[in-house]
Amino acid sequence: MAFLKIGEKDRDGRQKRIEHTGKYLRASRTGGVSLRAHARAAGVNVTGNTSHGVRVSTRLAKNTQVAFQNGRFILRGRYGSDAAKLNVSKSGVSVSTKTPVGAFNWVRPGRSSFKLAGVQLRGHKAAYLQAVYLVFAMAFAVVGLVLQILGAAAGLVLQGVQAIVARGAQARQARERPGLTAADVAEEGQRILSGQGVELEREPHRDLFAALVFTVACLGRGWRELDPASVGMGQPETAAGHALADDVRTAGGQLRKWLAAATEAEDPTAILGVLQQLAAAFAPKVDGPTRAEALLSLDDACLAAGPRTLLQDGMIDILAETLGVEVALEGES
Repeated sequence: MAFLKIGEKDRDGRQKRIEHTGKYLRASRTGGVSLRAHARAAGVNVTGNTSHGVRVSTRLAKNTQVAFQNGRFILRGRYGSDAAKLNVSKSGVSVSTKTPVGAFNWVRPGRSSFKLAGVQLRGHKAAYLQAVYLVFAMAFAVVGLVLQILGAAAGLVLQGVQAIVARGAQARQARERPGLTAADVAEEGQRILSGQGVELEREPHRDLFAALVFTVACLGRGWRELDPASVGMGQPETAAGHALADDVRTAGGQLRKWLAAATEAEDPTAILGVLQQLAAAFAPKVDGPTRAEALLSLDDACLAAGPRTLLQDGMIDILAETLGVEVALEGES
């Protein structure tokens, strides 16, 4: 055991009261030095102390003790939680609250206790110190509560701002995205091609697919020239790869001429109309699985340079509708 219990902690983790308690000797700051002896028989405790005389005690019930000390009757009872403990004695009933530095008695402040660094005080001095501690503890609690409320309010405001920004972005995208169907743009596409004397039905499906690749991958991003690597074609090393790249470049040149002659600017409706006519001419020349594979390849060409643009989103929707391919987003059944 450490000298005077210095360094020893009680059940609350605080320094124990500084005193010496041996088997027969007890020495403390307030009680002085005294000799004592203790015996227990048949549930009765007998304690002799040179300073306080003889005490006989027993437990009457849980948390209740009765005793006789030097002929004086003693009754002690403590019930309830540390926040509001009910104390019963001969003189009446009181309520106390346990704190990290002792206990404060709300009915009889003179029975309060205060312990700091192993030094324990009782009586009114302890009550004053407990009152000071409680005031500061309440102040800290109020400040902490206010900070929590402010933090929660700031979080709600931030969430609200984020929601407003997100809704604004969605609304802006909805306004910018064409949102046109195949039926909406088919007439414009027919007008442009008829004016140029173009009959897509006579074109082979390879040339039509090359034109679709240029439309979605280049015109969909506002590009006027083909970079094979940007559409996922890499550097063509085979004869077939070179031929496909040449077909896409050739088709791109024709598409630019048709659109330039039909419109003064790169009108999305005109581009989507020509795209719909290309898909409508391509669809009957191949079977269903080939149309589905073609749509996936065109989508891959869109994504090769990054996320699809709003115009490319509209293109994929029109292609799926015209080619008769059902498109299910990831996670949908």
